[in-house]
Amino acid sequence: MIQTRQHWSFAAVLLGVLLVPVATRAQASAALETPAAGEKTPTAEEKAPTAEEQPSPPPLPIAPPVTALPSAAPAPAADSKPAGLNFEFFEPGGAGTTNDAKDSEISLLSKKRRHRLEMHQLLGLTTWAFMGASCVIGQLNYNDLYGGGSGRGNYMMPHRLLVYSSTILFGVTAAYALFAPQPYKKPLKFDTGLIHRIAAIGATAGILTEVVLGFITARSADSGNPDGLKRMATIHDVVGWTTFGFMTAAGTAWLF
Repeated sequence: MIQTRQHWSFAAVLLGVLLVPVATRAQASAALETPAAGEKTPTAEEKAPTAEEQPSPPPLPIAPPVTALPSAAPAPAADSKPAGLNFEFFEPGGAGTTNDAKDSEISLLSKKRRHRLEMHQLLGLTTWAFMGASCVIGQLNYNDLYGGGSGRGNYMMPHRLLVYSSTILFGVTAAYALFAPQPYKKPLKFDTGLIHRIAAIGATAGILTEVVLGFITARSADSGNPDGLKRMATIHDVVGWTTFGFMTAAGTAWLF
């Protein structure tokens, strides 16, 4: 009997130990939910916080300022001239002004050269025509005096006039070519221009030779000295036709 009571006592104590924490937790929860005496239970509207009472969100982190990387090129110096529309692309006496002046000078010289060479061409063709006439009349004069003709000298005066005119025209034509300005250097190469120059040099030598031989032949004939007169007249005739050939080559190279 005594043992049975002891068993019940032990079970009651064990049950009490197990139930004490549960009761303690229940009392704590009731204390939190039940308002204290004199306190008013908040309603749903009171429980909901207003927009002003809501806590503001934490501020976003501010990124550190970006610093510009150092540039390899130095910064351009500030212009001392005032800003505005009154500006110049080139300073006075600079490259732009020099190039403009040079281009203007070249253009002016080119116009002068073109004009003088056009006159040279026109006078050259005129000289060629007079030289051809001089050769034809000179050949008739040679045949009349030394080729079994009448020997009266009917062609002497026309031949002299044509020779004088051809010589003067040749000199003026050469002057227009020699004094034509050359705005830029032209390399020397084998072309029609070089052929024209060579032919013009040959024609010049022939004209000078003709003038000298014609003068000597005329003076010898006027003085009545027949020694070697025919031989000199023959040379004069051959040189005249050779000179005309050089002038023909020069004109052909210039035109074509």
